[in-house]
Amino acid sequence: MNTKTTNSGPLRDESPPSDALRDWGGPAEMSAFEAVMWLAEADPRMRSTVTCVLVLDRAPDWDRVVAGHERMVNAAPRLRQRVMEPALGAGLPQWVDDPDFMLDYHLRRQRLPQAGTDRQLLDLAQNLAMTPFDRVRPPWEGTLVEGLEGDRAAYIFKLHHVLSDGIGIVQLLSHAMSTTRTSRGLAAGSAAHGRRAVSPARLAAANLGQGMRRWPAAGAGSFATAVASITGLLRKPDGLKQAWDYIGSAGRVLKGQTARGSPILRQRSRNWRFDTLQVPLPELKAAARAAQASLNDVFLAGLVGGFHRYHAAMGVKLGQMPIAFPISLRAEGDAAGGNRFTGAHYAAPVAEPDPLARIAHVRQFVRQARQEPALDIVLRLSPLMARMPGAVLGALAGRMTKTQDAQISNVPGFSQTMYLAGAKVLQIWPLGPAPGCAVMIGMLTYDGTCGIGLTSDRAAVTEPELLAQCLLEGLNEVIALASVQPDPARNVPARRRRDAARKGAPASLRRSH
Repeated sequence: MNTKTTNSGPLRDESPPSDALRDWGGPAEMSAFEAVMWLAEADPRMRSTVTCVLVLDRAPDWDRVVAGHERMVNAAPRLRQRVMEPALGAGLPQWVDDPDFMLDYHLRRQRLPQAGTDRQLLDLAQNLAMTPFDRVRPPWEGTLVEGLEGDRAAYIFKLHHVLSDGIGIVQLLSHAMSTTRTSRGLAAGSAAHGRRAVSPARLAAANLGQGMRRWPAAGAGSFATAVASITGLLRKPDGLKQAWDYIGSAGRVLKGQTARGSPILRQRSRNWRFDTLQVPLPELKAAARAAQASLNDVFLAGLVGGFHRYHAAMGVKLGQMPIAFPISLRAEGDAAGGNRFTGAHYAAPVAEPDPLARIAHVRQFVRQARQEPALDIVLRLSPLMARMPGAVLGALAGRMTKTQDAQISNVPGFSQTMYLAGAKVLQIWPLGPAPGCAVMIGMLTYDGTCGIGLTSDRAAVTEPELLAQCLLEGLNEVIALASVQPDPARNVPARRRRDAARKGAPASLRRSH
């Protein structure tokens, strides 16, 4: 075992091999779904920047931070690649090696001004998130932030959503971090050899040439395959019914549950604000068991209750509000990184006063959505959308997401304490983009806690501190359900459930400022 002495003791190579992330991010050609996200940014309000803020117990050694990133970019070639759009739209965007890759550009270091509060950290993170990527470089940045009060530090990891969804980001971070102060993270590996620079015209010519070579056989083969598939399907006793069910399901999925948007969340801008909440994971799990629901069901229902409180405090009555949340399509054996999810559109019952009734409503919708035959219909339509001009695509995507008052995501994270370059990770805040919606809410579990990040559009959410407090109260309401023991002889009256759920917040539940 190779070791090196540091202030914390000897470093140990106890980490996964450097080839663990060789295929992170998927194939060179973007999926049509990812291409839509990339091209839609012709409208600046549709930027899809994902930000993770890791709060550390101390400032890590800078040399270890640099060395760790060198190992990371060598282990995951995608981090050394940029996006190339073929000339004249002849094909989907592709990932190509950046011949001018410079780690010093992507890895940065700065210090907070006094007094180094959490609010100052979030203000810095939100400004970094709103700064657009240089689209001729790999779309990610890492910033070590020192000077956080209490002798703490932070690491801000910013990357474009086309690199990965939340699950893929967790996969990447799990290799970047370690389980002890003295282990290195990824084992050392050699840098990938750079390939010849590629131009948009050369990429377009290659795509067109490949398409022409494949067209006669591929075109006839595809047509014959389609005919055989349809004929075989219709020969089955229930073939026509299956086809009809898929068409009906596609209509339901594309339409979603419709609800008029909130009158106080309609405005949109390019300005974001970050806020954070923290909920104890054991208490949220206990509430889920008490309600006979999933953790995600309870999380969504708590947030819906929080939105009810916010509207009531703003003097607005609202029966339903449109929200969207992702449903993962990842399967065993899928490559790490990349994006494998679809979205569900939900008319959330914000006027429902009973938290158990809200949970049941959420549970029923989620289960029904997961059983839709056409759950993947958006992915199937993405190739058509990806051929649209960027300006048209941005306008179309913006019109669709503007009708969403909120997007909500829940990602399983880390079950144990983690370390980054020898510094203990105290909290992880997931702060997603708000591409056209009023507010994005993300939750990531870490070491017995649920870190919740809020990205709100400043034009839509005019009272962000009030919204954060109301969402915290909504989560507290569902967490309190765990203290109501079910009566096997009869159901607990709704009034008693509500009274128990509206007691004061547990001391372990807190909000960051």
